[in-house]
Amino acid sequence: MNRRPARHMTGRAALACAAAAAVAATAAGCSSSGSTASPPPTAQLERTSHGLSVVLTPLGAQRIALRTGQATVVKGTGAAGGQVAVPYDALVYEPAGEPAVYVATGPLTYTRYLVPVTVIAGQTVYLKPGSLPAGAAVVTQGAEELLGVQNGVGEET
Repeated sequence: MNRRPARHMTGRAALACAAAAAVAATAAGCSSSGSTASPPPTAQLERTSHGLSVVLTPLGAQRIALRTGQATVVKGTGAAGGQVAVPYDALVYEPAGEPAVYVATGPLTYTRYLVPVTVIAGQTVYLKPGSLPAGAAVVTQGAEELLGVQNGVGEET
């Protein structure tokens, strides 16, 4: 029995696999040359006067289709001048279960506020009085992505 042809075929198969892997890596955009720089992040954490905040680029805000709604004070409720009401879509939860909302605190800058929820009724979340300023712009779409950036889940949006 002659084993020489079998070795020759094994070598060809290995060479073909290596070539296919190289083609696949090139097609996927992988290369060994370091000439292409990665794009700048579209979100980053910054310490602001409001605390640790997520700052987006315009492209980052567009990618997550960021939208905001208004916090309002419900008159005649609560002991300290009224409960704060926010849209249900603004509410996110920390990994340990604490409820939070993101408030616009500057241009493309969003700060997380841990909020004490008193009741959720339909599409409205009622918070303890003084939890947020009346009229605060709360993130109603894109808050989950901001939370992910804040907690280190993704490097960019």
